[in-house]
Order: sequence, then structure tokens, then C-alpha cells
Amino acid sequence: MKFWVSYRTSEGEDFIHQIPLLFAKLGSSVILPCSHSDDFINYISWYKHSFGKKPLLVAYSEHGSGSVTYQNGFDKTNRYFIRIGSGSFNLSIIHVEEYDFANYYCAVSFLNIIKFGEGTILLPKERDRIRSTTVLQEPVFDRLHPGDSVTLQCSVISEICAGEYSVYWFRHSSGYSQPGIIYTHNNRSDQCMKRSENGSSTQSCVYSLPQTELRSSDAGMYYCAVATCGKIHFGNGTKLTIEGTLLWNPFTLVLATLTIMAMIVIIILLIVIQKTCIKVRG
Repeated sequence: MKFWVSYRTSEGEDFIHQIPLLFAKLGSSVILPCSHSDDFINYISWYKHSFGKKPLLVAYSEHGSGSVTYQNGFDKTNRYFIRIGSGSFNLSIIHVEEYDFANYYCAVSFLNIIKFGEGTILLPKERDRIRSTTVLQEPVFDRLHPGDSVTLQCSVISEICAGEYSVYWFRHSSGYSQPGIIYTHNNRSDQCMKRSENGSSTQSCVYSLPQTELRSSDAGMYYCAVATCGKIHFGNGTKLTIEGTLLWNPFTLVLATLTIMAMIVIIILLIVIQKTCIKVRG
């Protein structure tokens, strides 16, 4: 049997609702909500996608059966549990480990179509101590329109580790099923400033992501992520809002002008015809 995969592309197709971002401490428990429409659903499922690996099916359930089937050994960990409710299919993870930090997607299927939610990114909650790596993103306050340009900024303060580190840019928007990598940086010495303080060496780096000739589809949350010292650290995100505008191209302008002229001619003809009729009757 063939299955077609479909992604939510407009606000009018809200089949699945997920929380875009969740944080959890190691050893704690977390619930990943998934609410959905009850109409015409055959199966509902959860997928886990770790960076650089293929997606794994966590569990699925036939709609209305009340039973859950776990896959890929997730039932053997005794840490992944599904809670089925009216219009919900929530995933619970207890005793969170490093392995659990990933992207999770809720999906529903009906007939031969599978529809995915926008996904939930599960990230580690920083400890109370001072972080060894800090990723800061500057907000964009400008009112942007299609065709404009903007540069996103990402500042990274980190300990100096052996080897280079990498910087990734992710975009998460309503028109895509999952946050996708749109750009990567390799560490370059001319982008960073090194300093020593209290016996430890740190470096401060600034990375830019130019966005030119913006389109409405470029709107969404942009996340800067840094892979260093064996860990990956995410920024707080920068929201890009693009206001819709009515763009007049030459063809549209000429067509509008001709339409207005035609209406004026019609009005003049009607006035002339009316005056002629009055004279004939008189």
C-alpha cells in the first residue's frame, strides 16, 4: 500500500497542534502534548528525530481502539508512555536523559494520507550554575515587507575547547513540518575575540545571517545553535514577521488603468444616451 505524506501549509488546515519548544532538566519528567481533529482519522503516532539521524517511530494507535503499540524498543526503556484522551495523544517521558533531547512529531493518517504536526523540540534546561556557553540572539523590531532585507545576529560566548565548533541556523515556521537547517558556519578566528578571566579562557563570537528579498514564506522563528565542547546550545530565537503588502507590477498597473478608463467611457456613454432619450421624447 502506498502512503502520501502531507504537511500543513496553511492556517486553515489545523489537523494537529503541538508546542514548538519544551525544556526539561535531566532526571525530570515532561509531557509533549498533541491535540488533533477526531474526524476521519485511522491512526495516530509519534516520531522521534535526533539531529543527524533518521526519524524513529515511537508508538502508534488505531483511532478509537484505546491501545498503543510501541516500536523500535521504546517500550523496553520503561520511560516513554502514551496517554490517550478525547482529541489528544500525549507523549510522556520520565527520568529524562541526554538521549531524549530531540525533535518529536505527532502524525495522523486517514485513507492513504499521513499528516505531520509542526513538531516539538525538546531541549535541556540550563542548570542554576553559570553556563559555559551562552547563545544570544538580537530581536528584529523593524516592520518588514516582501522584498525587504534584514540581517539576523547571533552572539556566542563560550569556553575555548580543542578543535573548531559549528554554528547552525534553524527556521521553524507554520508552512513547514519541521525546523530545518538553512545555513551553517564554521568557526573562524577573525569573527571571535578571546579573553582570559579568573584563570579560564573564553571567546566571544558574532555571526550574521543575511536575508535578502524576503517573501511571506520566510516568516517564522529563527534559532541559532552552537555545537561546541561536545554539546549543542540553542539561542532564544528571533521572530521574523513579514507583513503582507499589495505589490503593483507594470501589468497589474496597466490593467487597472484600462479598467478605470473603460468605466469612465461607459459612464459618459450612459449620460449621452440619457440626454439623447430626453431630447427625443421632448
